Amino acid sequence: MSFLVQSAPEWLLTLLLFLMLRNRAYRVCPCFFSYVAFGVAAGVARFATYNHPGLYFATYWTTEAGYCILGILAMHEVFRAAVRARIWWSYVIFPSIVIVGVGLSLARAHAAPPQFSGLRYYIVVGEIAVRFVQVIMFVGMGVHAAVFGSRWRPYFLGIAAGFGFFAAVALPMTMKFSDLGTRFRFFWGRILIAAYSVAVLIWIWFFRAPQPEESPLGPELPLDANPLNQYRDRPKQAAPVAGLPTAA
Repeated sequence: MSFLVQSAPEWLLTLLLFLMLRNRAYRVCPCFFSYVAFGVAAGVARFATYNHPGLYFATYWTTEAGYCILGILAMHEVFRAAVRARIWWSYVIFPSIVIVGVGLSLARAHAAPPQFSGLRYYIVVGEIAVRFVQVIMFVGMGVHAAVFGSRWRPYFLGIAAGFGFFAAVALPMTMKFSDLGTRFRFFWGRILIAAYSVAVLIWIWFFRAPQPEESPLGPELPLDANPLNQYRDRPKQAAPVAGLPTAA
């Protein structure tokens, strides 16, 4: 596989970064902007070290760890945008999801140890944990929107959709890669490149235009939604009250 095809997601991330800068999306979702900027920088670093196997190996796995950390931060940003109620239990949900994701990943690593050692072992386990978190988040927030009728802001809907799609594909592929090691690397690499490219295209679609700004007090009510209007619009004549003159 040529490096040009292999780096297709990075080219798409560069376009996404341009759109986010143009639309000033970094003000709305700074963590996801950092994720995209890191992706572009990681692509440049991998390109620069591609002809040096040892250096490329270290660069690849180091940037994979960076993707995991920034991916979690971006999902936390999506969670805070979707769950706006700032009550005590809202601060517990996301850490609980992360703990569940890490627990599932560690349990699987114990049942089927990854075919890696050293730092790569922890990076692969971390990647699987991140995919668990992203899938749980996407499904849970979809259920939350369906049950409570909450509306997603366009940027955050796109972020969740892109991560959700990629994680749904990457989770079983990464677990298979963990089981088989380099024997599955050929299919693992191509499938993940295709899935991640689709995820970035989803992000490009949602970030192609500026997001409408929301009023800090929430959406404005139409004029006829004023509850006082029900008194203004009542007929002037009402049922007479005993002892009081009726209106002329």
